[in-house]
Amino acid sequence: MPDYQHHDIKKLCQRINRIQGQLNGICKMLENDKPCDEIIIQLNSAKAALQKISQIVLEDHLDHCVLDALRSKDREPQIDSLKRALNQYTKMI
Repeated sequence: MPDYQHHDIKKLCQRINRIQGQLNGICKMLENDKPCDEIIIQLNSAKAALQKISQIVLEDHLDHCVLDALRSKDREPQIDSLKRALNQYTKMI
């Protein structure tokens, strides 16, 4: 196991909490019959925030998990993991 501490979990959780707040706000917008274009703007903002979190986690996976595996010659499981992660990430775009 590497000694590296992965991404700052506290900061990622703060980002997720902000997204939850955005989603709650969107629910209120729907309940208050706000204009659709304003709702879509907020939905796109939340989607972009989720994509950023995914990007951070994916980069961390590549920078540390995959590179550590390549150095240790335990390549196949991490290469497969990277492929799965990339597949999921591209579905978000």
